[in-house]
Amino acid sequence: MQMTRLRLPMFLCLALLAGIVASGPIQASERDRHRDQGGERAMADRAISLDEAVARAERRHDARAVRAEEKRRDNRIVYRIRLLGSDGRVFEVTVDAETGQEL
Repeated sequence: MQMTRLRLPMFLCLALLAGIVASGPIQASERDRHRDQGGERAMADRAISLDEAVARAERRHDARAVRAEEKRRDNRIVYRIRLLGSDGRVFEVTVDAETGQEL
């Protein structure tokens, strides 16, 4: 009798655990699919990547990038790049991600 009472809760716990394990990868792949679609839409708004903007700014100003970040400004995506010049001066440039032009 004692053993029979323990079997039902144990069976329910195992069934619940199996359901959680089985649904985990499905949820993760669904989340990844939505994230990838969002990334594609976001990249469509950009003419150049952050890496390319940094490389262009370094060449144009003969400097080394010390920091670069993506920001939103008035419904536009811009790259803010902090550079260290050969004279030791630190300065910042802003590049429009849609056009690739320095602002």
